[in-house]
Amino acid sequence: HFNSHYLQRMLPKSGYTGSTQPLRLAVSFVLFVLYFNCQCTDAFQSRSPFSTIRCTQPTSLSLMRKTEVLSRFNISNVVESPFQEENTVDQGATYQVQDSFFAEESMIYVMMTLIFAIGSLSALDRVAMSVAMVPMSDEFGYTDTLKGSISSLFSVGYGLGIVPSGLLLASLSPRLLMAAGIALWSAGTLATPFAAAQDNMAALLSARALVGASESVVIPTIQRLLSSWIPTDKKGIAVAVVFSGFQFGTILAYSISPSIIDAFDGDWRSLFYLYGGLGLMFLLPWLTLSKDEPANIVQTKQLLPSASNAESEVSALEQAKEVFQTAPWKDFVRSKGVWGMFFAHAANNWGLYNNLSWTPIFYNEQYGLNVKESAILLVVPSIVGAIGGLSAGTIADKMIQDMEVETVEEVTKVRKLFQGIALFGPAACLAVLSLNIPEEPWVAQTLLAGTVGMQSFNAAGYGAANQEKAGEKWTGLLYSITSLPSVIIGTCSVYLTGKLLDATEQNWSYVFGINAVVFVLGATAFVALYDSKKEFD
Repeated sequence: HFNSHYLQRMLPKSGYTGSTQPLRLAVSFVLFVLYFNCQCTDAFQSRSPFSTIRCTQPTSLSLMRKTEVLSRFNISNVVESPFQEENTVDQGATYQVQDSFFAEESMIYVMMTLIFAIGSLSALDRVAMSVAMVPMSDEFGYTDTLKGSISSLFSVGYGLGIVPSGLLLASLSPRLLMAAGIALWSAGTLATPFAAAQDNMAALLSARALVGASESVVIPTIQRLLSSWIPTDKKGIAVAVVFSGFQFGTILAYSISPSIIDAFDGDWRSLFYLYGGLGLMFLLPWLTLSKDEPANIVQTKQLLPSASNAESEVSALEQAKEVFQTAPWKDFVRSKGVWGMFFAHAANNWGLYNNLSWTPIFYNEQYGLNVKESAILLVVPSIVGAIGGLSAGTIADKMIQDMEVETVEEVTKVRKLFQGIALFGPAACLAVLSLNIPEEPWVAQTLLAGTVGMQSFNAAGYGAANQEKAGEKWTGLLYSITSLPSVIIGTCSVYLTGKLLDATEQNWSYVFGINAVVFVLGATAFVALYDSKKEFD
């Protein structure tokens, strides 16, 4: 009713002259996410909020709390009072304890909402350049090579920041590190139009690199937060919800950015002012509402022996140095599973970066469409991608939950299945597109929607695999070290695409064909190398 009555009928009466279809699609997606969240809430609440420990032999409760509670159950508040430091559990005694996931259930939904919003904001600031590139090129006369350089500098900054972010994350508050990232990338977004106005390419590239470096904290920090807040059998859907936030931000950027530019008399600079200011405003709810981990985990940590005052006052830089020195670098390099994750991640980035940077330009050069005319063509693949990611996460979690015995081998099969779909499927779509660029843009849109939709199955592939291979301490760093070379590869793909288009007079068949080959190579490597065994705890 809202879509058909308000958006379709009332907006034109209010003076809005743009197409309502992209906005209606975006609202439909929001309603879908809300409905999906309600279904997830029902599923979570259907589980018992209590776990039971039964002692098979006399056991010191102090030992039992540390080994049984922390290691096996990750649970906190004890329901029965005899669970004390000095007591001993009688053989056969049964104690009921409250599961940490349900102890702070409402806070989990707050955290997931905030993380979803951060994903959307980061996508807005990133995709703003892709949308603005067409009018910017008309104003400044950019070549495809220069367009590729501007787009790739975001990724250069991201690559330079990803490993330092992982190191800092191992010793600093993820909440505060995320806040610093939001503030810096918002500042870089606001600085972008000022740099472009100076006709100083170095300043413009530096502003984009700052945005990329600041956004490098997002996914490692999210990985750390999910590791603390989400139970094992819900990792897939949690990762999918997070990635749907990125898709939602992309949808918003493609849907509303053309209308924002029109509302400001064609001034593309308005995008950066609006999105940068929105990021700074978001700092208030993030700093007010977010937490590093559930309160009961904090309470449990307080029961364990604490570090000395001297150790607690070690600077963040010294902590990061210590993490760097103690990290299992050799084990990372020797792990076949980590190499499988890297190859899948690299292949995904090759296609993802090309898609975000070049799709609006593809519609402009191939079909002569401006950003506003191509808005619906850009929005639909992102919606399909968000739905695909949520579906993949749900199905993968259900497959794991339904296992009679959850073994490494069976979980590995699930990850390989979904990662195979995420890369082999898009390769097939792009191969068809490469062999024959269709005359009608909607046909190309259909193939690109299939590409993005299946690529989003990464959420149940390498996206969830990172938390299976590493414990809470190393999960952020592991993601960072697999991301760095993957970001470099994605960055090169954006720049090389520009060079290729200039060299072939905008022949997009070569671009899609190369992307298809890279996807096949990444999928093959993941299927051959990955296993779900936890190696870094």
